[in-house]
Amino acid sequence: MSGDERSSVVSDFACAAVAAAILLGLVFIAVRLKALQVDSAADYGYAEARQSIRRVQTDGLRGRILDRRGVVLAGNRVSCDIVCDVARFRRGSLARTVEEVMRAIAEVEKAVGSPPRATEERIRRHLRAELARPLVCWRDVDHASLARFLERSRQFPGFSCRESAERVYPQGRAAAHLVGYVGRDRGDAVAGDEKFNYFEPELVGRAGVERYYNGFLRGVPGEVKVRVDALGYAIDEQTAVEATPGPDLALTLDMRVQCAAERVLEGCRGACVVIDPRGGDVLAMASAPGFDPNDFVPRLGEERYAALRDDPAKPLLNRAAGGSYAPGSTFKPVVALAALSLGVPPDAIYECTGAFTLGDMRLRCASRWGHGALDMRHAMMKSCNPYFCNLGMEAGTNAVIAAAREFGLGAKTGIDFGVDDAGVVPDAERKLRSSGERWYPGDLAQMSIGQGMLLATPLQMARVAGAIATGRLVTPRLKLDSPVESRPLAFAKEHLDVVREGMRMVVEGDGTSSGTGRRAGEGVAVAVSGKTGTAEIGVGERRRKNAWFIAYAPSENPTAALAIVVENGEGGGVTAAPKAAEVLKAIFGEKQTPENEGRER
Repeated sequence: MSGDERSSVVSDFACAAVAAAILLGLVFIAVRLKALQVDSAADYGYAEARQSIRRVQTDGLRGRILDRRGVVLAGNRVSCDIVCDVARFRRGSLARTVEEVMRAIAEVEKAVGSPPRATEERIRRHLRAELARPLVCWRDVDHASLARFLERSRQFPGFSCRESAERVYPQGRAAAHLVGYVGRDRGDAVAGDEKFNYFEPELVGRAGVERYYNGFLRGVPGEVKVRVDALGYAIDEQTAVEATPGPDLALTLDMRVQCAAERVLEGCRGACVVIDPRGGDVLAMASAPGFDPNDFVPRLGEERYAALRDDPAKPLLNRAAGGSYAPGSTFKPVVALAALSLGVPPDAIYECTGAFTLGDMRLRCASRWGHGALDMRHAMMKSCNPYFCNLGMEAGTNAVIAAAREFGLGAKTGIDFGVDDAGVVPDAERKLRSSGERWYPGDLAQMSIGQGMLLATPLQMARVAGAIATGRLVTPRLKLDSPVESRPLAFAKEHLDVVREGMRMVVEGDGTSSGTGRRAGEGVAVAVSGKTGTAEIGVGERRRKNAWFIAYAPSENPTAALAIVVENGEGGGVTAAPKAAEVLKAIFGEKQTPENEGRER
């Protein structure tokens, strides 16, 4: 083969090699293009969406709270906020953008007439952390300010109104401790395989029923998808999932009874609880003084909170379920049952001389010169301290403590509510632990008249009154359709009947003399049975009295049990019993007399 031929072959081979290489390159490019543009299109589209889409969880409308008759205790209202689209004011740097937003807000402020909540620091924080969301400059704007803004809205590009839901309490201060209030907080994320970028603050229960049933009342959150540009500013948004309202919550509360309880406590410090002893329905739970939960909407200002917190009357304290008091003589029916269950006869006579003496301790009777000879029923009618001190000593510490615990004292009631104080049923171990002292007979004498270390809440004592009335101890309930829970008392019916007769005589007397609680039945359309109590606390100049009354009505087949306590009262029969009568009139009506019949005509 000549040189020219060899050169031609080499040249052809080189051309073929180049062509093959080019062909392979084209094939490789085609394969890669297919992989990139076809096979991986979904992946790249997903990645692009993740870069440009921000997921926002929106809050669902909160369910209403209603009383047993459908009266709205907590509802929702439309709130208008003025918001700023910060994308309209972006500049080359964060500092300049902040300045531009502040300048624009200052112009809007002239129309609105109130200072904005968007401070320089808040704007700066918003631009760093929530750039894709509108900046709330004014929240819950009043009608006059909103009207002024809308009249000039064309002068304020980048600003608009946004509606949201705020809580409203139509009954104001009534049942405030029971219903509670809400605040705004970040909610829990809904189920999903992706994280949310932003959360709209939702209404969260902070106290009362709002807090206890927060999970029930809360609406199901929704989702909004926001498309952003390369810098993170919002371009567009669309609703992906609609939020769902929460269900309404019907309570056992009866606002007619609640308002009556609130009225009798006006100007006082104290509490009143009314329950249905048959099923445990809480018909009223009033605590005074109170507060207006509307003050917490949309948020509680620092000055207002400081005033509530530092008020010596403690308006935020729920005295009905969280205030523990010495029950005074309202505890005497429990002591009577403790003695009866040990075989002490109810007709046994004790001579009251005006005081009970034990060593150096002297416990006075309300009757300075004594009541004379009394049996158990009349001792309850007259609320004789020496009689029940002697009765408690005869029954013994263990029996009195066991009877108290049989009525649920010293333990939480189990009510479906966040505040449920257990109170105190003292014993030797507890006293040794708390004070380092041993238990003395004088401690039993004090406890037998509802004094000393013994403590109970009005809710507990209403439950005691109801248990005496029916022979069953119920668990108080607030949710109307929740199951009824109760258990029988471990006392014989004949012993309960003795105590019931004594409590009837407290109000109606024995035909020859009146009982200490006669004012509780005055004007009430049905027969009332009850027990007065006056607990002395403090020493010296700080000594004062808490006035109690517990009751159930009607005396036969009772449908309401009540406990009321008034701090710094004169006495159970003078201070608390007349207030109890007014509450019972709201439930059962007034007794018909020639005077009120003429008034009605």
